[in-house]
Amino acid sequence: MRHRIVRWTVAVFLVVLGAACPAVGVAMASASQAAQPGQQRAQQPISDLDREFLTVIRFANLWEIPMGKLAAERGNSQAVRDTGAVLAADHTKLDVAVKELAGRFGVRLPDKPSSSTQGWMNEISAKTGDDFDSTFADRLRAAHGTVFGLIAEVRSGTRDPVIRDFATQANEIVMKHMTLLEGTGHVSAEHGMFAEAAARQTSYPENTLTRGDLLLAGVVAVLMMAATIGIVRTFSAPGPAE
Repeated sequence: MRHRIVRWTVAVFLVVLGAACPAVGVAMASASQAAQPGQQRAQQPISDLDREFLTVIRFANLWEIPMGKLAAERGNSQAVRDTGAVLAADHTKLDVAVKELAGRFGVRLPDKPSSSTQGWMNEISAKTGDDFDSTFADRLRAAHGTVFGLIAEVRSGTRDPVIRDFATQANEIVMKHMTLLEGTGHVSAEHGMFAEAAARQTSYPENTLTRGDLLLAGVVAVLMMAATIGIVRTFSAPGPAE
C-alpha cells in the first residue's frame, strides 16, 4: 500500500511538472529573444529606433523649412508670419545637426519629402488669406504633435549619449513650435485628423513572442506530457503482490 501511494505521489508531481513546461518553454524563448537586441547593439552603434528618429527628423525638415519660409512671406497674420520664420530657422539648424549625426552613424537620410507631407505642402501653398493661416497652423501642429511622442521615446530609451542630447534639443524645439502654432489662434480642435503619423504604433520586441517561440513552447510541452504519461503508466503498472 505504501509503495502505491509513493508511485501516485510521484506521478502527480510529474503531471504538474509537465503542465508547467509550456511556461518554461515560453520563458526560455523569451530569454533567447531578449538577448537578441543586445547582440544587435554590439554590431551597430545605435538602435533601429535611433535610426528611425534621425530619419523622421530629416523628413520633418524637408517640408517644414520651406513651409516656414512660405508662412513668413505669405502669412495673413503677424503671428503666422513670425511663427513661420521661427520654424524655418529652427528646422534649418536641426537639419545641419541631423546630417552630421547621420554621417557619424552611417544612416542614409531621405532627400525629398514623403508623399503625405508633399500633399500637405501642395495644399498649404494653394491657400490664401485666413485659409492659408488655418491650413498652415493645422498641418504643422499635427505634424509636430505626432513626432513629439517618438522624440520622447528616444530621449528616454536610447543608450547613446549623443542621440540623447540631440533628442533633448529636438524635444525643446518641437515643444516650442507647438506652443507657437497654437498661439496663432488657427489650430482647430480636429487637427489630429490630419496626423497620418499618429497611426505609428510602438512595439516592444522583447515583450512579444513570435510564432516560432510559441511553436517551440508547444513542442516542449507535447514532449514533456508524453514523457509524463509514459512514466505514470510505468509507475501505475501492477507490481508484485503486497
